[in-house]
Amino acid sequence: MPTVVLVRDVAAGQTIGADDVTVSVRPDGQRPVAALSTVDAVVGRVAAAPLAIDDLVTPGRLVGGDLLAGQPDDRVALSVPVLDAASVGVRPGNHVDLYATGSGAVAADDVVVLAVHHAEEATGLGAAAPARVTLSLDPRQAIQVARGLSALDAGQGLVVAIRRAPGPAQ
Repeated sequence: MPTVVLVRDVAAGQTIGADDVTVSVRPDGQRPVAALSTVDAVVGRVAAAPLAIDDLVTPGRLVGGDLLAGQPDDRVALSVPVLDAASVGVRPGNHVDLYATGSGAVAADDVVVLAVHHAEEATGLGAAAPARVTLSLDPRQAIQVARGLSALDAGQGLVVAIRRAPGPAQ
């Protein structure tokens, strides 16, 4: 299938130009289902995180309205730091709950993950970036998560729990 691939490094926050990408044919098993297939779907969009040469481009790696594609109209995208999303295998599309460490308070329940950003190591010039998940929230949930973040004490954080995918009706 046609797949958009980076031909040069693109920094987080940089607008992707036509000279930054190409289309390469990849077998279905070697590309994410969400991988973009046309240059037009990428050019002019902004990188949500650093992108490297040969990276495949998916909507979750770009900033913009497409991040909320398919979500109800009242949803907002909110990125929150979490202690460790990778160890439980959080992926875009998962339904998750967020809990505050220490108090155990629910910050959000049954929300959809739009993107997962793994922790980045310190470069020597600053602190390491924490793992983050970008969630689809209704405005009430967004307020609840923002309040939960502001109420965290030093050393506390948010943890994410994956909900079991609904099975076929019995």
